[in-house]
Amino acid sequence: MASHNNASAAGSHYFDDERFHQSFTLPPNASRPGEFKVTYADFGHRNDERVLLFCGPLVGSRFVLATKDEVAKQHGVRIVSADRPGFGGTPDVPPADRVGVWLEIVEALLQHLGVRHVAVLGYSGGAIYAMNVLLRLRHLLHPTRPYVALCAPWVHPSHSGVSTLKVAGLLPNGLVGSFDRVLQLVSNIGPAFQFSSVLSGFVPSLSRGPSSVAPGVDPDTVAREESASPALLQRITSESVQGVGQDVLMLLKRDEYPGCWGSWGDYDTLVPLLAQAERERRAVDSSIVLPLRVRVFFAESDNIIGTAAAPSWLDNCWRSEQCGQDINYSSATIPKTTHDTLLDLRYGVSQQIFEDIAN
Repeated sequence: MASHNNASAAGSHYFDDERFHQSFTLPPNASRPGEFKVTYADFGHRNDERVLLFCGPLVGSRFVLATKDEVAKQHGVRIVSADRPGFGGTPDVPPADRVGVWLEIVEALLQHLGVRHVAVLGYSGGAIYAMNVLLRLRHLLHPTRPYVALCAPWVHPSHSGVSTLKVAGLLPNGLVGSFDRVLQLVSNIGPAFQFSSVLSGFVPSLSRGPSSVAPGVDPDTVAREESASPALLQRITSESVQGVGQDVLMLLKRDEYPGCWGSWGDYDTLVPLLAQAERERRAVDSSIVLPLRVRVFFAESDNIIGTAAAPSWLDNCWRSEQCGQDINYSSATIPKTTHDTLLDLRYGVSQQIFEDIAN
């Protein structure tokens, strides 16, 4: 399989691999009378110990990390990436239900796969989903080396001051909820990666420009990923991306959807809740030695959350007085990156996350 990946990662057929086309079904429950199909990808190194649960960006497609397969294998890391509601073959749900359904998907999917523990990666808007996994499904993190990474994590415009999506907050729900049509239209009318002004922040790697490769990064691996990028976007938008509009409404915390991020409201109230929960876990379980590790990567240039107010505010939310001794928080700004390119292999962030999990 590794040689197949090396030979064909640049072609569209690479994304036909059955590992990127898995599905399972949630049973009916009190709020959902029928079955609920979920599509997901399960790739990288096959194991049950070093598993990364990916909470994707505004376009919550299972394909987003597909070009990291080869590198994940090299680090012995397995990646589980489910389509959020409204992406791929997973049915859409309204903003108020998105977090709850995601948590249901995560718990059922890992049980379906026989995976007991995971590390968590939240990218851009996926950070909100990742934080809910951390707060509500804490038992799914590894018991002795719990790890969460956030890349260009979404910060509400009231804290970031960035107008890119702040403008969307002034638009009617019906118009914001149609963003998926814009995404599909633009991806179909020309070369996929020449429309960063429209799609930036929706799909990774839309604003790539000439840049050097980070120390220790294999240039050939980078070349394979970048040659596959147009086919990646084409594959994502060939399936449903209806969930984009509903995710935007959720991320903006529109007045019509109170509590749509969860009971915690925002990071400044979340961190004390997490710290208290970590203290309580350690009080009853003497086997817990290492603190919860939360690692954040910011982009040097970011038109979605900005590079000044949002990182400063977020770092302050996770300051040591809030975290205590049971949460180990760190953040770094990665040179030459943008919001969309932060996880590109050429910058080494994906590799660093895989190394963290492997070690």
